[in-house]
Amino acid sequence: MIDRKLLTTVTAISLIAATAMPARAEVSIMYAEWLASLVEPGIEAFEAETGETVNAIKLPGDGYDQRIALDLSAGTAADVVQMDSFMVSELASAGYLHPLDEQAAGWDQYQYYLEGLLDVASYEGNVYALPTDTDVRMLWYNKAVFAEAGIPVPWEPKTWQDVIDTAQTIKDATGIENAFMLPAGTKQSEAATMQGFYMALLGADVPEDDRNRLRNWAEGKWIGDSPAIRRTLELYNEVYNERQLGTAALNYATDIGAATREAFLAGQVGILASGSWENVCMWDCNGVNVPSQAERDEIMGWTPWPGSGEPGAKATTNISGGWTIGVNANAADKDLAFQLVTTIFDAGNFGEWTVANRRMAVRTDIAESEAYASDTYLAAATQLAADTTGRDTYPGYQVVSALVQQMTADILDGVSVEDAVAEYHAALVDEFGEENVMTYE
Repeated sequence: MIDRKLLTTVTAISLIAATAMPARAEVSIMYAEWLASLVEPGIEAFEAETGETVNAIKLPGDGYDQRIALDLSAGTAADVVQMDSFMVSELASAGYLHPLDEQAAGWDQYQYYLEGLLDVASYEGNVYALPTDTDVRMLWYNKAVFAEAGIPVPWEPKTWQDVIDTAQTIKDATGIENAFMLPAGTKQSEAATMQGFYMALLGADVPEDDRNRLRNWAEGKWIGDSPAIRRTLELYNEVYNERQLGTAALNYATDIGAATREAFLAGQVGILASGSWENVCMWDCNGVNVPSQAERDEIMGWTPWPGSGEPGAKATTNISGGWTIGVNANAADKDLAFQLVTTIFDAGNFGEWTVANRRMAVRTDIAESEAYASDTYLAAATQLAADTTGRDTYPGYQVVSALVQQMTADILDGVSVEDAVAEYHAALVDEFGEENVMTYE
C-alpha cells in the first residue's frame, strides 16, 4: 500500500516551504526548472510590456507534481501554475483552477491549438490550462552497447519477446546490469505508469472495448483485474526477477532522471523505455550544450514500443501526455495572470522554444512552420502520434496511477503477480467502492 506517513511528511514539508516563499508580486508563477527556457523569456517580455514585477518560483522537477497539488490545496500556490496534463481534471474538479475559455476566446493565437490536446486539459467542457507540449513514447537504445553485443541497427522489435531476447543478449555479451531499463516503483512516480506500465498495457490484449486500459469509460468503472494488467505485470516480473535484466536500484536513485541518463550515456543501460523528450533531455532538458542532431543520432536510436505478440494485440502502442500552464482559481487578478500565460505562449517565444528543444508541437502554426517541418527527428517522431491515446484523466486518476506504481514496486520486491493484482483490486474497491470497480475475464 501507499506509505501514508510519507505523504504526511511531504505535505508538512510543502506547507513549510510555502510559508517561506517570497512576498507575492502583482502576479506570481510556479514552474519546474526544466521549463525555464520557455517561461523566463516570457516573464521578461511580460515585465517589459506591463511594468509589473513577476514573482517567479522555480522548483526542481523531482517531486514537482506533489508540490503543486499540495500548494493548490493549501491555498499557497502561485497565480500561474505549471502542471502535468494528467492533473488538470482532478485539480479543476476540486475548484483549484480557473476556467480559461472566456479569456482565451479573445486571444488571437488560441485558434491554433490542437483540439485533442485542449481536451486533455479540460474538465466538464471547460479548458483549464494550455499545453506546453505533447509527446510520444518509445524504446531508446544505446548504439555502442548494441555494437558490443553484436546486435544490428536499426533495431525493430516486433514483440515483447524480441525486446527481452535483445536485452538478454546485451546482458550476456556485456555484463551490464541494466540491459533494459523499464520504469518501475513509487520513486519513478508517473514515469512508472506512463513510460512503462501503460505502454505495455496498451498492447497486452486484444484492442476491444477498454481491455487495455485502467478505466472502462463506457461502464464508468476502474479496471481492477484483466488479462492485460496481468500480462503487463508478468513482463515486469520477467525483466526484473526471472531474468534480472534491470535493477531496482536505478529505479530508486536520488535523481532518477539524471542517474538514468548518465548511465545510458556511459554505456551502462542498453534499452530505455522513455519518451520523445530524451532526444534533448539525455543531455539537458533546457536545451543547453546539446550536441548536434547528427552527433545524437550516432549515440542513440529509437524504435516504437511493440505489442505483446498475443493474437490480435496491437503491433505497436503509444500514449501521449504533456505539460500545461493554467491559472489558480484564487489568483487576485486573473486577467493579469492570463496575460502572463499568453505572453509565455506568444508565437515567437513558444515556437522558438518548441523547435530548439525538439518538442512536439501543440499548435498548427508552429507545426506548419519551416523550422519545425525541416527537423528530421521531429518529423519522424511526430508520426508516432498518428496512433496514440491519452491517460484516463478522470478525477481519481492520480490515486489509480499511484496504485499502479505500487504494483510495479511490489513486483520489484518479489511479490507474485497474483498477489500484486489482488492488492491493487482491493485498494481500488477501498478507494472508489465495489460498484465502481470491474474485472475483465
